[in-house]
Amino acid sequence: MNKIVYTLLFFFIYNHNFYATNYYVSHKGNDNNTGTIDAPFKTIQKAADIMSSGDVCFIREGVYREEVIVLKNNLTFTNYDNEKVIVSGADLITNWSLSDIGSNIFEANFTGAETQFSMLFVDNKRQKMARWPNNETDEMMMPEDIKTGYEACQVFNVKSGKNGRRVKFPNLTGFPSDHFKGGIFRGIVGKKWINPMGIIESSTETELTVTAISDDWGTNSPKMFTDNGKGFGFIFHLNALDQPGEWFEKNGKIYFMPPVGENPNDMEISAKNRKLAFVLNNRSNIKLDGINIHAASIEMKNTNNCEIVNGSVQYLWPFFTRKGYAVSKTEQGGIFIDGDENLFKNMYIAHSWGHGVFIDGGRKNKIENCFIDNIGWIAQFTSSIQNFGDGTVVTKSTLSSSGRFHIRTNNKIEITYNDLYDCMKMGQDAGSIQSTNGGKWGIPLDLKGSEIAYNKIHDCNTLTDGNKEFVLALYLEGCFNYTVHHNLIYNFKTDVVPDGTFVYLGPRMATIKDCYYYNNTVWNVDWGLRVWNRDNRGDVENVRFWNNIIDGKANDGETHDNDPNVNSLFAKLSFKTNLRSITGNGNTLFVDANKGDFRLKMNSVAIDSGTEISGITDSYTGDSPDVGAIEYGSNFPDVGSNINPENISFELISDTSTLSTNSLDVKKESIIIYPNPSKNVIRILDNYGEKISWKLTNLKGVELLKGRSLKIDISTLPTGLYFLTVNKTKTFKIIKS
Repeated sequence: MNKIVYTLLFFFIYNHNFYATNYYVSHKGNDNNTGTIDAPFKTIQKAADIMSSGDVCFIREGVYREEVIVLKNNLTFTNYDNEKVIVSGADLITNWSLSDIGSNIFEANFTGAETQFSMLFVDNKRQKMARWPNNETDEMMMPEDIKTGYEACQVFNVKSGKNGRRVKFPNLTGFPSDHFKGGIFRGIVGKKWINPMGIIESSTETELTVTAISDDWGTNSPKMFTDNGKGFGFIFHLNALDQPGEWFEKNGKIYFMPPVGENPNDMEISAKNRKLAFVLNNRSNIKLDGINIHAASIEMKNTNNCEIVNGSVQYLWPFFTRKGYAVSKTEQGGIFIDGDENLFKNMYIAHSWGHGVFIDGGRKNKIENCFIDNIGWIAQFTSSIQNFGDGTVVTKSTLSSSGRFHIRTNNKIEITYNDLYDCMKMGQDAGSIQSTNGGKWGIPLDLKGSEIAYNKIHDCNTLTDGNKEFVLALYLEGCFNYTVHHNLIYNFKTDVVPDGTFVYLGPRMATIKDCYYYNNTVWNVDWGLRVWNRDNRGDVENVRFWNNIIDGKANDGETHDNDPNVNSLFAKLSFKTNLRSITGNGNTLFVDANKGDFRLKMNSVAIDSGTEISGITDSYTGDSPDVGAIEYGSNFPDVGSNINPENISFELISDTSTLSTNSLDVKKESIIIYPNPSKNVIRILDNYGEKISWKLTNLKGVELLKGRSLKIDISTLPTGLYFLTVNKTKTFKIIKS
């Protein structure tokens, strides 16, 4: 054996762990155990502390309320046998007592939260922070509907400095003076991306006096007072706690109003107390598989080649206040990534006042088959995905409801085979995919050959209040060196001012070049192409629109009325073999445009009417490429995630799980009863979705109660032992304490 072979053998042995160990964790284990299958640890952190390269940590079903700091490389943390595992940033709140601040309001001690505000959960389901007006729904991003907790208001410029701001709520009546003093006002007024916030100094009927938190309000920025400062707003305050399910945190206590007749001591109540569930900083080759994160997030600074797969991250970030309105990772939260070649796959990411995923740097990070939904309730430049990384890939994913952007990028990105819809629910003047040179108006942003292809981008609107309802599929302002091809873009229509737009280019005092728009199908939009040649200092070079079908009813033009510099830019754009004359419902071209079926009909004028483009139209059939995103006789590719959010629920996964801590090959129980003992209420957890029927008997077999609900009221029974029979097959001993 020669020296080279010896060297390779030594290198292989030195870098591989031939004695990798499996460790096991159960929430009913003990950290003094050995971590074996029969003697599991209690915490994931204990396993992380002792694991070595190549080791695997198997986690049993349950809720783990901890922040796990991973200390070694090349480790795997996974759920055992597909059991549901939750790592939570929320801690249980116990020892509730009736408060003297109002009827049916309880209080409990709560300290140590790492964020400005918290979130409260009952059985892991989010409760509402006390506000006026009440949010009577689960919808967080429809301020035009008063049932979602917003009211019409107007902000005023009163004097210089941050103090003495005035807010008028015409319907703020029936409350005594200073009823809301010390609370927080949050508005969506003026330019609908600034969102003024302030601390309430005093309140009367119909009016607040506020100390501004938002810089633009304190400096009397005219942006705050466009449209006469009118818009929507709400108040957060303890005195607004007036409906079941509401809560508020103040002076080291949490106040909560449970459903009428229920005692919170009989409920599993938790509050968000940590920012993070996993810290993977400076690590490589870490895999989190099958783990659900609740009320927390993941931090990955200088993290490389890690995989986060087959799980979920929900309720990432609570309400927050901030001075500015631009992008901020520290204030706006989100899954934080800064490293190379990390993968998020088969993940559900949802429910946040702030960002979803924040990629601060690194190379070739990938998001694949993820469903990212209900992100950015605060709306101030929040994004489902915010990208500063180089070579980021977003593919085969679904990005649904967002307060502002779906994807916002400042670097090279590949966005392919995604389904993007319902952006801009809480703002105006932005869009689904955005990139901009921002304040560097004279310096164009190089997107380094970015590709946006084979996506559905559709059904987006914006706030109707005001005179600028600008919402776009592609907001690529002052950017260059990218290609947009084979996308289906449709249903960008706004309600009052027709502002739904296919693409906005800028260039806004910059010269943009090498921007290619090929074979896109654009339908039911107010505008096609829009530009803004600010101060007549912008220019375009080699910007092509070829082989596109664009709604003939849509206009092209400036984004600012009476701009005399637009025509000079349009004359420099390259338009070739586009279809723009087709109007009506599109059914002369498409199979059924009204139902989103944009396949070409037989004998459509789009067939064989396009231009050959190397690398874009290579697979065409017929004499020439077809115009639009779908070649005749073909279907548009399957896009979006295959994850169904309706199948993901944590509401009944309890800390009081009765699963055995013995050998982990024992199949989990299908029916779980908790809490037991209980003073007032027994709950039934059905793991397998069976129809539930039950009866409760005394020790002599006399039936006392029966029903089909998952909640059993035992408050009227005397203390003692009872039997609960579920579905005539399983009997449990119940203790009324």
